[in-house]
Amino acid sequence: MIEPLDALKDKVIMVAKILQSQGVIDGYGHITARLPDNKILSTPHMPPGKVAVRDLIILDADGKKLEGHGEPNGETAMHTSIYKVRPDVQCILHYHADELVALAATGQEIKVISNAGVAFHRGTPIYDSPVLIRNPELGDRVAATLGDKRAVLLRGHGGTVGADNLDQLVRMGLDLVRSAKIQIMTASMGLPIKIHSKEECEAMSRIESRADVHRRFMDYHVSEVVD
Repeated sequence: MIEPLDALKDKVIMVAKILQSQGVIDGYGHITARLPDNKILSTPHMPPGKVAVRDLIILDADGKKLEGHGEPNGETAMHTSIYKVRPDVQCILHYHADELVALAATGQEIKVISNAGVAFHRGTPIYDSPVLIRNPELGDRVAATLGDKRAVLLRGHGGTVGADNLDQLVRMGLDLVRSAKIQIMTASMGLPIKIHSKEECEAMSRIESRADVHRRFMDYHVSEVVD
């Protein structure tokens, strides 16, 4: 029988490999998942797509390592601060995709131009500093900027996504980058851009709330990284 923690560890590794295969993470970035008793499962201070189960670490609510051989990431405070104020968030991705850096540099949040952006229709606030989030005070500032939204862009830095589960984290992590890319593409056309209305976004969000909505998406991406 596979223990729940073992299954979660396997899933975190798969998520990291999918994100690497899609080119949205490289040697940097980190993934965490909430555990019972105010603990956090985290990729360590190494390229996330190269992490094996044996490398994963367990942290306390303040980011102190409790178990594992690796060391915590330098920006662990971003994760711990978000978990403390967002009990709904079960897992977090922080990454440095070029498209997110480019969009945040212009001061633009994600515009819902395609269905890929629907998850972010309530906004993607911008944390207006490129300084790395290496202490709790800065972590709290990022968490405050995120507020009750799904994602926050960090100027000159990247983006951070909070999700209900790891399947959703993959979907939103890829869709955030795709939405930024589409927004940059349409801006280059120099023509008016039609964005989804609030009603259209809410209708799509109801469809996206189905329990099985991420299954086909995950089946495809898992097949791309599993021999």
